[in-house]
Amino acid sequence: MEATVFAPALEELQHVKSSQGEILTKHFLDACRHILPVIDKFGAAMALVKSDIGGNIT
Repeated sequence: MEATVFAPALEELQHVKSSQGEILTKHFLDACRHILPVIDKFGAAMALVKSDIGGNIT
C-alpha cells in the first residue's frame, strides 16, 4: 500500500511519549515538522498557518 502524506507524522507520533508517560520534546517537534507537508496540501490559503507553525517549532 502506498504511504500517505500523513504517514511520516503518524510514525513519529508513536515515539512522542516515553514509557513513563512523559512527552519527549525532540520527537514531539519532529512530529510537528511532519505536519507541515499536510498543511501544504490545503494550498495557498493555509500559507500563514504553515508559517506560524513552522516558526513555533524552530
